[in-house]
Amino acid sequence: MWTFNKVKCQIVSKRNKKTRKQCDSSQWPMVIIPYVENFSEAVARIMRKHNVPVAMKPYKILKILLVHPKDKQEKKDLTECVYKLSCANCDKTYIGKTGRKFVVRLQEHRTEVKSKTGRIFTRSLRASSLTEHNKSALTDHATQENHVINRSQATLIDREP
Repeated sequence: MWTFNKVKCQIVSKRNKKTRKQCDSSQWPMVIIPYVENFSEAVARIMRKHNVPVAMKPYKILKILLVHPKDKQEKKDLTECVYKLSCANCDKTYIGKTGRKFVVRLQEHRTEVKSKTGRIFTRSLRASSLTEHNKSALTDHATQENHVINRSQATLIDREP
């Protein structure tokens, strides 16, 4: 109760340049809350007990559902993102981060894996390739384990500027 009175006096005193003791409950500003079934009615009852006028507005209106001032950016054009690639042969995943376009980084992964796995190996070359470290752990996994990476199932986890 005291918190309602304190806030009420602060708002009225700011508005009318009066002292806190001269507050009048009729000058209390209206509180507008979004309508949520059963919850909004309970909040309104509590507020009205403390002489706070309450109005409710609809949560979803047609304007919010239909009007989108900005076009959504396509997945391929996103930059500064964190992404996930999974292996088709095992349950391992690769989490990567890029500042460039997402589609460009996926193409780089594809090119690097293709250049490393497309070679014909002899036993000695295969043994030396197992100790070789590539540009990314994704390429290391694909070459050392002879696995296939699901680039078609690449998912964006988050954007990180």
